[in-house]
Amino acid sequence: MRRSLALVAAAALLAAAPLAAQDLLVYDDDLQNGFQDWSWATHEMNFTPQRHSGTASIQMVPANWEALYFHGPVLAGSDYLELRFWVKGEATGGQQLRILFWLEGAEQANVDLAAYVAGGVSGTQWRQGIVPLAAIGLGSGSFNELLFQDATGASQPNVLFDDIVFTADPTPPGVVAVAVDPDAGRRPVSAFVYGVNFATPAQIAANGYTVNRWGGNRTTRYNWQLDVDNSAFDWFYQNYAGPDGRPLPQGSQADDFLLATRAAGAEVVLTLPALGRVSGPDRQRTWGFSQALYGPQLEDECSYFPPPPPGWCQPDAGNGLCDPAVNTTGFCSPAGRIVGNDPDDTSIAVSPAFSADWLSFAVSRVGSAAAGGVRFVALDNEPMLWNSTHADVHPAPATYDEVWQRGAAVAAAAKQRDAGVLVLGPDTWGWCDLWTSAADAGDGDCTDGPDRQAHGGVPFVEWYLGEVCDHLAATGERLVDYVDVHYYPQSGEAFGGEAYAALRLQSIRELWDPTYVSQSWIGAAPRLVPRLREWIAAACPGTRIAITEYSWGADDAPSGALAQAEILALFGREGVDLATRWVVPETGTKTEEAFRLFLDYDGAGARVVGESVAATSSESSDVGAYAVRGPSDELFVLLFNKETVARDVAVTFAAAVSGPAQLWRFTASTPLAGAGTIPVAGNGFDATLPARSATLARLRLVSSLIFRDGFDSGSTWAWSSASP
Repeated sequence: MRRSLALVAAAALLAAAPLAAQDLLVYDDDLQNGFQDWSWATHEMNFTPQRHSGTASIQMVPANWEALYFHGPVLAGSDYLELRFWVKGEATGGQQLRILFWLEGAEQANVDLAAYVAGGVSGTQWRQGIVPLAAIGLGSGSFNELLFQDATGASQPNVLFDDIVFTADPTPPGVVAVAVDPDAGRRPVSAFVYGVNFATPAQIAANGYTVNRWGGNRTTRYNWQLDVDNSAFDWFYQNYAGPDGRPLPQGSQADDFLLATRAAGAEVVLTLPALGRVSGPDRQRTWGFSQALYGPQLEDECSYFPPPPPGWCQPDAGNGLCDPAVNTTGFCSPAGRIVGNDPDDTSIAVSPAFSADWLSFAVSRVGSAAAGGVRFVALDNEPMLWNSTHADVHPAPATYDEVWQRGAAVAAAAKQRDAGVLVLGPDTWGWCDLWTSAADAGDGDCTDGPDRQAHGGVPFVEWYLGEVCDHLAATGERLVDYVDVHYYPQSGEAFGGEAYAALRLQSIRELWDPTYVSQSWIGAAPRLVPRLREWIAAACPGTRIAITEYSWGADDAPSGALAQAEILALFGREGVDLATRWVVPETGTKTEEAFRLFLDYDGAGARVVGESVAATSSESSDVGAYAVRGPSDELFVLLFNKETVARDVAVTFAAAVSGPAQLWRFTASTPLAGAGTIPVAGNGFDATLPARSATLARLRLVSSLIFRDGFDSGSTWAWSSASP
């Protein structure tokens, strides 16, 4: 480091110097560090007659492709050099085995064990196996399952394993170089990226969320006149009414949401139904797949629970799935789904005017978009999943044309009622419907098929954008202002806990990095936001980007909070215009702190606002770096250490800066709070970032501008309204 941090008064608040990562034991007399035995091979985990060290080893009977199978926390291959283990035939050697590395059941690597054990498996001596992870393609990957599998399909002599460990690189990590150029890559950071779904007024007030979305599966069939929605596939396709005793539509759940959100100062995204049916015709609890009407089904609301079920459950409410050998009513298809049911059991048909009338009512309650009312409306929720989520009323897979036509009709009707309202569409659910329709996915191809080919082979979202601008060119009316997508990582990290920490802190790269291949079933480089920008540029310039559902971890998972904080920085850098996390973080959780790092970092209302500027990290997969140039020559530097050890950083600036830099930080074990100051000298500063931490540094740009009082101060720090 260029300057000693020991001289800084706040040094006690900084982490200790970085240490080398630690080895991770899998087995040493017993499974360690959260690994679980999921083996299907015949085996003994506490075999004492023979062992390499300690008191026991693992005995395996290798036969019929069976395997030892150890499931554990997600590990980043970059954190470890090798898998090491000791192996011996119980009586004879020569066993043929494979070593597999899986991520939630998806194979990441598969190698011949004998190739990594000098001399192969011996029946007379223990031999060490050493598998270099980088050499087998895991240097930049993740995995959480280790398997030793029979490779013959026949019976082989017993084999023993002991002292299984992933070894870490003993070299302490070097200094990460961060370069910031306050005049390069300038892009305004939208205030609307700090949104959530279904925040209470208290949560908005406490955290400063800027957007609150009324969305999700139940909003597709929400009847604003009756205050009734349908739980759809999420819970046995049942209609549920809001509280009784209120005048409607005033006093409905949606009405309360609108009034409370606007009163708290957040903007509203209101999801307008476009499917063509909403819950009704009354406020009674009804269900879409009655077993009395449509025959026995695989599960109902009562059989879902272990006996005895709760008294409130409804045994007639089925899940729409059936066994055609058991259900012979004619309603059970060969594919095992209820078909031919009456959609009128739970819903009524409506036209686009129904949604437009709702917007008119909302305007009467909170004002027009121009007057501070409902600024944003979304065209339904995930229409390419209507056939599964809302199978009782829309069993046919949606096509390109249906999603566009239904949404366009609602958008046109809405803009006739409030010309200033901004419309979000098409509201895709994830990776697949970026590319093609539910009709194609139903034929087995998630990204291509007859529907896509019938539309020139153009990916669905790009085609949809083209329809928006074709309509604009023909009529002068822009029906859709934001291309709206949902995106969740697909390997369990979206809602899982700390077991997914290593994976989630890398998979956020799916949002932007062209070199990062998703380790889930996607198996491609999503680079979501740059891809959307390219499609917009090609098909409909001027469209903005919204991501109205995403999640990268459980609310109380420290790594989920760290991922969330970096995602917010990413949204600013990559040019996302509006984003709402699914759902609002629970009060008091670490993920709340991720939002407050931007919206209230000092506990007194200070926010990170301004323009994103160029910031690069020499090790961006380990330490993320971002910078925002504030309106008063503040310069905010955001540093995210994703590693399990502390990291030193050396931050340099391509423009003159002055200090000291004030720090705010949260870690897995400490809440968001001030972390002291560090000196700025030579156009840079050095810092040590604690393991798995988010750090905000605030300092000043130095300028040669003359202040209004005529004195050259060298800074425009005090100019809030006049600085560029």
